Amino acid sequence: MRPGFILEEEGHEVEEEYDFDIEPEDHFGTALDTYEGAEETFRDSWMEFDEVSFWDDQECFIQLLVEKSDLKSLFRVICEKYHINMANLRGWGSYEQKAVMARMFRTMERKGKTPVLFECGDHDPPGLAIANTLRDHFKNYELFTGWDPKNLVVDRIGLTYEFIQENGLSWIDGLVTASDQDLADPKHKMYKANTYNIQGYIEEYGARKVEANALVVVPDEGRQMLEDAILGYVGDNAYEVWQEKIVGKRGEIRELIESHMKSGDGEDIED
Repeated sequence: MRPGFILEEEGHEVEEEYDFDIEPEDHFGTALDTYEGAEETFRDSWMEFDEVSFWDDQECFIQLLVEKSDLKSLFRVICEKYHINMANLRGWGSYEQKAVMARMFRTMERKGKTPVLFECGDHDPPGLAIANTLRDHFKNYELFTGWDPKNLVVDRIGLTYEFIQENGLSWIDGLVTASDQDLADPKHKMYKANTYNIQGYIEEYGARKVEANALVVVPDEGRQMLEDAILGYVGDNAYEVWQEKIVGKRGEIRELIESHMKSGDGEDIED
């Protein structure tokens, strides 16, 4: 596994408190630099503006659930680019997680957007089945979240058999669960009940699986897979159109700054 894709367990983080010594002269110097550079900062502030909603011109609103935390770091650059909320499903998720996502879906649905939920999970019987049950989960949580997912589109992305084979991802023999039970065992109650279509899965793919974080072995292909899925909903030029809108807004802000500076001290903004 390549380095750089493993996230620290949040519960293990050390919360550090600020406790440093700064000499009065140093604080004064920093404050003076800020004061003397304030005019230049104000003149150039238009270049920093990017407060334009990417989703304002879209007909849908996408959020993403991933099965493994490693995928959050893998996909983060794409999610930041398209302003997509992302969370680690880790099994079936939680009430709180669903409530946060439901609130965002409800807000955007009221603006006329179709709610779309991407799910990137393991290639195993539960992983293939989870996308089919997520809408039911949101429906079961409706009393808690206050949102009816009747219009929710759930789209499973990521590990298809074709993607696995084309990119040479490694299969793991067996269908052993986190509780060390083998779903491929004919004596297992879930095998007998054919839960998640286990028997059909084994017939088609064998008693083997690929976990979702196998995508970190092919990061470029994994990110491209996600971006292609996004573009399938928003269109190939959506990002460029959004950038052009930002440029237009920056021009408006620059004109406002220029007008203010002319009325204030008679100076033009230099190009």
